Amino acid sequence: MYGATTLQFRLTLAIIDRGVELNQKLILSRRADEPVTHVVLRLLAYCLFFRGEGGEALRFAPGPADRDGPDLVGRDLIGQPVEWIVCGHLDADELRHVLQHQRQAKVRVLFGSDAEVVELNRALASLRKRMLGLEAVDFRQVTEELVARLAEAAMERQRWTVTLLEDHIYVDAEGVTGDSPIWRPSIPLADA
Repeated sequence: MYGATTLQFRLTLAIIDRGVELNQKLILSRRADEPVTHVVLRLLAYCLFFRGEGGEALRFAPGPADRDGPDLVGRDLIGQPVEWIVCGHLDADELRHVLQHQRQAKVRVLFGSDAEVVELNRALASLRKRMLGLEAVDFRQVTEELVARLAEAAMERQRWTVTLLEDHIYVDAEGVTGDSPIWRPSIPLADA
């Protein structure tokens, strides 16, 4: 990919509530126009939505999500998307397109700031018709402070240790540590 940087991560992941332990090397492509905070959100989403055994692994897309491609995707054995994950900024029209054309997939969104949630809520409020399928979207959020702290440690090779316990995430990225609650932000689902 033109203008992309290859990033390598050695991830040690523990999801205490589900008994998941993982030690894996991850390779991501970062486009030249992709902020480091977005890369951090993609990695956090990988950890948060990791399914473990019994499903196809999540894969990183080559760049920021749009209506035709997610940030991360999980596919079934015949290649159909079953997980469609978007990180950060989310355009309402693109979300509508995904909900219309990827009905077989569980759509998930991870926000890394209150501003991203406010922006989506404004866009949804401006719609003339209710967005079908919006109630099934799994919206989650982590603190902007965690994302910014981890983005400061950006380098081409990193070792991350991530622990998920109940609704909290703890991260050690090459000695830069941080944690955040994980919550479901308020997204109005009523008719606009």
